Amino acid sequence: MSRVQASAAGASIPKPSPTPTVAIGPQILALLEVAYRARRPVLLEGPTGVGKSQIVEQFAAAAGIDFRVLDLSLLEPPDLVGLPQLIDGRTHYAFPAELPTEGAGVLMLEELNRAEIPVMQPALQLLSARRLHAYELPPAWFCVAAINPEQDDYQVNRLDKALRSRFLQLSVHADTDEWLLWADHKNVHPVVTSFVRRQPDVFETSAPRSWAYAAEVLSKLSVDELKNRDLVLTLIRGYLPIAWATALTASLDTVADVPQLDAARCKADDGAAYVAGLLKPLLGAGRTDAAAMLAYQLHEHLVSGEIPAGAAAELASDFPGDLREQIMLATQASNAPAKP
Repeated sequence: MSRVQASAAGASIPKPSPTPTVAIGPQILALLEVAYRARRPVLLEGPTGVGKSQIVEQFAAAAGIDFRVLDLSLLEPPDLVGLPQLIDGRTHYAFPAELPTEGAGVLMLEELNRAEIPVMQPALQLLSARRLHAYELPPAWFCVAAINPEQDDYQVNRLDKALRSRFLQLSVHADTDEWLLWADHKNVHPVVTSFVRRQPDVFETSAPRSWAYAAEVLSKLSVDELKNRDLVLTLIRGYLPIAWATALTASLDTVADVPQLDAARCKADDGAAYVAGLLKPLLGAGRTDAAAMLAYQLHEHLVSGEIPAGAAAELASDFPGDLREQIMLATQASNAPAKP
């Protein structure tokens, strides 16, 4: 029945509904698992800095497969298609070494709609047809592309409907709770994680990646540098909007008096008693942020090797469960076998 016939029959023509968005987290991992089994390419569309690449890398790590990234915005056509070679009077293409030839994994194509058109076209062929000239993607690999939306002032090229129809299209957004789980696992600076917990709307005006960068900078400042609020504010403003940067800098005052953990004292015979003596007054006063700062310091000493990993369980025994778990992650990381 045509549109005219349907209208004449009194039937209503459904209007397209807005594309639902999926939070970066377990549901995306489950969808990637299905797409990987089906070997169907995935298109992740979302704002910059929400964790599109990180969630794909997390999936690959959990699946025990390889993970490779090509940033298409930096490539020229020969970088992807390969250079022509004349062999026995016929032209062949020497495909790039970055493209996999064996094993299993995920090939992540970043910035698909920021690439030049001569790069975008072969990338789309690789994504949808799994081949470029004589090159074929190994059977146990699949492709994921990441793009920014075609609005909100992003400088991107438009993907038409015919191209989009070849993908499992997933519009994604950041989720505060999921980001905090990731941040706790990665031992992101507790001043930042505590602030985000108190202000769950921060990702509406700033990217999660920017908060992770701000936390990384804070973690590298000395005690004296942290006391220099002008220095801290200038650094944080380089990543965050002025309102959030000012509020985050001010929040440092709540943990300004947290004692600095002495690694040598922690390694002594009474190390556990020393840590407990610093921790218990903080917990007794309800200063969970300060306790988190102390846990963060202990974690950093363990990761750096200043404190032996074998001492972690005893030193962490008086911390609350979530903080104790973060500290013990350092032990697991140090005992993990090196990758070949």
